[in-house]
Amino acid sequence: MAYKALYRKYRPQTFEEVAGQEFITTTLMNAVKENRIAHAYLFCGPRGTGKTTVAKLLAKAVNCTSEPVPCDQCDNCIAIKNGSHPDVIEIDAASNNGVDEVRNLIDKVKYAPSQGKYKVYIIDEVHMMSAAAFNALLKTLEEPPTHVIFILATTEPHKVLPTIVSRCQRYDFSKLTIGEIVGRMEKVVNEEGYQCDHEALTTIARLSDGGMRDALSILEQCLAFNHEHLTVDDVNRVYGILSIDHKIAFIKTLMNKDMKRSLELMDEMKTSGTDIKRLTSDLIDILKDIVIYKNTNDINLLSVLSENYLNDIVPYILNEEAFMFIDVLMDALEKYSKVINPNIYFEIAILKICSNVSKDTKEVLTIDEEIKQEQPVTESIEENDEVSLDKEPEMPIFEFDKEKEIIEEPSEVEVYVNEDDILNIMVQAKKELLLSAKEKWPIVARYMANLNTAKCAAMLMDGDPSVVCPGGIVISFDNQADVNAVNYPENHKAIKVFLKDILGDEFEFIAMTKDNFMNLRDRYIKLHHEKNLPTPRPITFKHLEGISLDEHEQKLNQAQQFGMDLFGDIVEIEEE
Repeated sequence: MAYKALYRKYRPQTFEEVAGQEFITTTLMNAVKENRIAHAYLFCGPRGTGKTTVAKLLAKAVNCTSEPVPCDQCDNCIAIKNGSHPDVIEIDAASNNGVDEVRNLIDKVKYAPSQGKYKVYIIDEVHMMSAAAFNALLKTLEEPPTHVIFILATTEPHKVLPTIVSRCQRYDFSKLTIGEIVGRMEKVVNEEGYQCDHEALTTIARLSDGGMRDALSILEQCLAFNHEHLTVDDVNRVYGILSIDHKIAFIKTLMNKDMKRSLELMDEMKTSGTDIKRLTSDLIDILKDIVIYKNTNDINLLSVLSENYLNDIVPYILNEEAFMFIDVLMDALEKYSKVINPNIYFEIAILKICSNVSKDTKEVLTIDEEIKQEQPVTESIEENDEVSLDKEPEMPIFEFDKEKEIIEEPSEVEVYVNEDDILNIMVQAKKELLLSAKEKWPIVARYMANLNTAKCAAMLMDGDPSVVCPGGIVISFDNQADVNAVNYPENHKAIKVFLKDILGDEFEFIAMTKDNFMNLRDRYIKLHHEKNLPTPRPITFKHLEGISLDEHEQKLNQAQQFGMDLFGDIVEIEEE
């Protein structure tokens, strides 16, 4: 027996098997049962959504000799299923669009059906008919013989003459949902005996753009690539699609305004055969989900991002930034249809987004690695236990007392710090923690848009993580005034909470100028060569001694103080 494509093999043979379009199939079934059959139907909708399939099912239903209808077992149903029924005529209007073909059809309409109850004419892509052909068909559609039913199918109903549309019952077929397509494909896969990951089927459903025929064709192609166990990586490889991890990484590169790296990634995509049009649409979908989640916190409203990916991207991007990306990418997507090679417009979109000077991409070295580059050291510093920062920062939900939490001390008031406290962080430093902090530090500037976090962000945004160990971080600045503000004890609690949300873990922090840090680094290197480094100890700072940093201690604003003065101890102050 000749091989039959999946979409042909699994074409629905009853109304119940049709995926989606429930309101259309229910309406048609009820019309057949109640014998309220119209003489002309117009089926509109995107390709692969079931227009021709439902047309054939309606032809089976009106000619079926059993109950329920269509039974798919009587002679008429079997003949229509095999395409051999003499009273069901399929016409492709794309190749039979002239007035002569329509007149020939009209001449045959007057003859009674030879086998069934009705003669059914299914005219596919009816919008391809010429105006003269439409006019020739018009009179027959208006007053057809009682034994004739016309079913016109089209993907472009706006091209059909209004006089034709007005003489038909119109049914608009909608794109199938991802769930409906996946559910149908799972039945096909189980019937065929294949193993396919659910994520792979979901990716195929997205590629099909709401069409079941396209979905089954894509599935068949992917199974030809790997018929043992189909994974999402297999689908991505067949269709030149980036994984969602790569797409998120690419968006983060754009956010960092790293033009050089963004263009390099684009070249890699072109080399690997990535579909730029599909990539652009996918990036827009991800950014749309980001905006939705940032404003609703409802994961059920998302179409692309799953819970596993939210922390990878959502905390790093502002609403305004996401909308800007969407606007630029939508503009590029609109221009793709006008050119043969869309790469040029995608590259222009990258240049628009990365309009700032590229960030410095030099490798970050720990102090120990700098020592090794300067002079070989026979003995290395004792390694501490590894500390990972797997938890990504979430958008801040804390609020500060705008009057009391951040006290803006005059910049000339210098807070003196103890260099031994900083050396203590240096001897416990971890490169992976420093790299993580540097990667996340650009987020600080994004918090300027939030009134509750703007002051902390303003104090830290010009800083640079220089040394990080488990529980401790040194932040260097160009100006002494910035150092003073960060080290000022009254600002400690608010900045510490802010850093935890940015870096994903709790750190004690200390600030110093970059010049002073370089001098202290030289001292560290000298002590290391002399094998005279201090013994690691808990992270504490001399300039904070004697100052209460209890997170539950509160400073009252005027309203809270008035309440305490008026009602005394019965008043309970709650932090937001």
